[in-house]
Amino acid sequence: MSAPPHATTRTPPHVDVVGLGLNAMDYVTVVPRFPEAESKVSITEIRLEPGGQVATALAVCRRFGLSVRYIGSVGADELGRAQLASLRSEGMETAWVRVVAGATTQMAIAIVEENVGERTILWHRDPGLVYPESEVSTDVITAARLLHLDGRDTRAALRAARIARGAGMPVMIDIDKRYDETVDELLGLVDYLIAAESFALESTGATTPDDAALALSRRFPQALTGVTLGSGGAVFVEGDQPVRTRAFEVPVRDTTGAGDVFHGAFIFGILNQWDLEKTTRFAHAAAAMKCRELGARRGIPRLEEIEEFLRTAIERK
Repeated sequence: MSAPPHATTRTPPHVDVVGLGLNAMDYVTVVPRFPEAESKVSITEIRLEPGGQVATALAVCRRFGLSVRYIGSVGADELGRAQLASLRSEGMETAWVRVVAGATTQMAIAIVEENVGERTILWHRDPGLVYPESEVSTDVITAARLLHLDGRDTRAALRAARIARGAGMPVMIDIDKRYDETVDELLGLVDYLIAAESFALESTGATTPDDAALALSRRFPQALTGVTLGSGGAVFVEGDQPVRTRAFEVPVRDTTGAGDVFHGAFIFGILNQWDLEKTTRFAHAAAAMKCRELGARRGIPRLEEIEEFLRTAIERK
């Protein structure tokens, strides 16, 4: 049995961002080189760090001064307690987080190659963590300025997007996987469609990110569409033309969570009504600066740090 979200008859407090999607606890494991088959490699460092697509994006929003509500599930286990503590320490509203008895909290092993920073992730998600569509409340969604999704709990995400769309709220999605047949309907309800390169190429059959971004934009014309390319920056579509945006040069220690930080910073730009150029430059800076530290959230910079960084930052070629 799962513990239901906090039951209340009062109207939920208004927040800037409501997010429904993944959280995870990451064992960030640093190795001197990526292991080959049948080999043994010593671990240089290992840390247990909170992460997850939507949860980390909301942590960024909180650190930038926005108020947030997180909707998701954790197991009734030690990792779940650690995740809840991390969310609350950020100042997130967690009244609608389900604690699922008998389920294990989503976890990942992020293998980070020393002096390279790129990570390979092994992950597990208990099926019992799927957020029920029936527990997505209209008041909980509409008492916010923007809805952020990752599409993982597909039925719940679709209901939340319909509610937000009906209320005239902007909807943003960080989509990296086609979870089921509802994904096209979901993407038809979003205003900001930011896809991982792998998802964009696979979903469209395109051979380049530019063509994939254009194909997604034409399929979902209601949305501002972008495709993230890691250290290669991103490509967005403006006026039916692909526009490349550049990432920044930094000493990279760990790329875990960089994309999630990008999305959180992008939300900050949206809510401040910045143009696309300013928003993407700010988001790339936040993501790059995060890569200087281990873990998805440990390296999230402060606003004043980003402003200082951008004065001297060098864009990748």
